[in-house]
Amino acid sequence: MDRRSLLKGALAGAVAVPAGGLLTAQPASAAPAAFNVLIGDVTSGKIYLFDRNKPFTDRNIKWSLNPAGSGHPMEHRFRATDGDGEILLAVTGTSTTGTASIYRRRDKKLLWSASVKNYPHSIERARGTGVVVVAGRSYGSGGGAATGGSLHVFRPTSGHASSLVRAGDAIPFHQAHGLLWDPRLERMWVSGGKRLTAYRIVTAASSAKLVEDTARRLDTFTRAHDLQPDHQHPGRLLVTDTYGVYAVDKASMTKTRLHSRRYVKSYVRHSSGEQMWTGAVEDGNVFGTKYVHFNVSGVDRAREGAIIYKARLDTTTYA
Repeated sequence: MDRRSLLKGALAGAVAVPAGGLLTAQPASAAPAAFNVLIGDVTSGKIYLFDRNKPFTDRNIKWSLNPAGSGHPMEHRFRATDGDGEILLAVTGTSTTGTASIYRRRDKKLLWSASVKNYPHSIERARGTGVVVVAGRSYGSGGGAATGGSLHVFRPTSGHASSLVRAGDAIPFHQAHGLLWDPRLERMWVSGGKRLTAYRIVTAASSAKLVEDTARRLDTFTRAHDLQPDHQHPGRLLVTDTYGVYAVDKASMTKTRLHSRRYVKSYVRHSSGEQMWTGAVEDGNVFGTKYVHFNVSGVDRAREGAIIYKARLDTTTYA
């Protein structure tokens, strides 16, 4: 199991970390927070929804989907819309192919899909405009060898996802990996390579474009990876890179290291304070392990036979 090499350090206001590197579990009398978890399994290519307080077995699957396109499920998140109800945003891909897709949650109807010319790692929708952005790194092997990357922008021509069309050429972004829409600032955050930055979305009757807010740029990461909100502290972002997990204060654009574990593939803090994460191990599969870890309650959930790349909260809340 992976617990011996888990996250070091602690979130501000959280309990201290013992010598073994684990966050202290909650008191036995405290019931673990109840929420659902959406995982992407590289082995099967499928996306599954589970109750975090039950084993991740077939009998406990609450919802599942085999997304469009071939390859690995790299991103999967629920969002709320006026025209289509609750939707799932997903990207799948390999080092040579990539597909972005949107499904209606209630009946799994495919509403839209598009191919992208790189290895997509994330997809996000801007509330209000309905603009969808896909982030992908270059073809080829990962790590420092992936020298390119780009952002693909799609704009709706009506109030439905099925109307999405490309909005201009792809925007170069080195090793683009993470996306998060920020409704408080009305910015699209992007992470990849050494950079975390924010973009304004400028729309007109027949166009949509990203304009970087350079005052919100940090170039201090080492192969930045996941990008998530802190649901207990809406004023900060949670960013992972090769060497750790960080909190970024959105007002001051200052970065604080929270944990020093390497190869964390996804990390989020629930409103209860629970920390949920996935990650790879040295000499193991580069995408991750069969585990989703919950640090505060000290629980690991395994999906036998799976390689879990990212775990997402079952929520349509951005931050």
